[in-house]
Amino acid sequence: MISIQNVVKTYGTGSTAVHAIKGANLEVQKGEIFGVIGFSGAGKSSLIRCVNLLERPTSGSVVINGTDLTKLSTNELRMARRKIGMIFQHFNLLSSSTVFDNVAAPLRLSNAPKSVIQKKVNELLEIVGLAGRASAYPSQLSGGQKQRVAIARALANDPEILLCDEATSALDPQTTDSILDLLLDINKKYNLTIMLITHEMHVVKKICDRVAVMEEGDIVEMGTVLDIFSRPQTATTRNFIRSIFDDSLPEGLLERVQHAPGSRIVRLTFIGDNTEDPVLAELTERYHLKPNILFGHITQVKETTFGYLVISLSGESAVLDEALQYVDEKGVKAEVIHHV
Repeated sequence: MISIQNVVKTYGTGSTAVHAIKGANLEVQKGEIFGVIGFSGAGKSSLIRCVNLLERPTSGSVVINGTDLTKLSTNELRMARRKIGMIFQHFNLLSSSTVFDNVAAPLRLSNAPKSVIQKKVNELLEIVGLAGRASAYPSQLSGGQKQRVAIARALANDPEILLCDEATSALDPQTTDSILDLLLDINKKYNLTIMLITHEMHVVKKICDRVAVMEEGDIVEMGTVLDIFSRPQTATTRNFIRSIFDDSLPEGLLERVQHAPGSRIVRLTFIGDNTEDPVLAELTERYHLKPNILFGHITQVKETTFGYLVISLSGESAVLDEALQYVDEKGVKAEVIHHV
């Protein structure tokens, strides 16, 4: 659906050049929600704007449904963009136009008949939960309502792709969740491919199928959201995950636990049905160990349950090795994070 191949984006030249993207490669499949996460300055905004050529790559190609957008003429690109909707952090609504006119703007630019515009706009306002607000102006709307107008506008030309540029970062947490629920509904209802950028791990956790992590213009990690959560490979990714739950232990507690000879502090990672397994009871029954729970957290990653449990175990090394191997065989990842 979307194929970004060796995309480089450089602003300026010579010693003052800023290398925003350094050879990015990624594929987004039809119907999936793909997230790009990174801290400020990572290059994620430049990357998503290269998808519809709001920013033209310095080099590389952007292929949508087999067509390389970088090779299109101005008119051909304009036509191709009609199938790529986009919503922005600050909504970009026309303040002097009503909700109806904001949503109708792309249809009017496409010279759609008035009857078609009337029917389509009313349908879209119903979908985004703003039926009855067609005559309101942006100044009369809340932030969440403004973003719903922007989403309706982005859907006006029946796009195949929806790009979201920090679409929830200006919203409060409750409104953010309502907008994410709306995007999920739209994705399922229309099989719409969604690519979004964010600096909020909560957004990735709630709606994304796969995610790429960016740092200083490079994609440093990419995979399913569950893989990224359960097996983060970079410090940047681990820092983002800690914004959801932090499993680091206070130094004082760590010192007290480590005084026990042969003690190990183990992180157990549970995914899906494994969250219901009585792992601690089995460690006690089978190996006569007495796990001490230090930390625990469980959350929902899109539609899958995911959790950490940090425990301390003490005992003979061979018994502990056998017990942790048994836990792994049960499908629960066991990782020793401190060992005395």
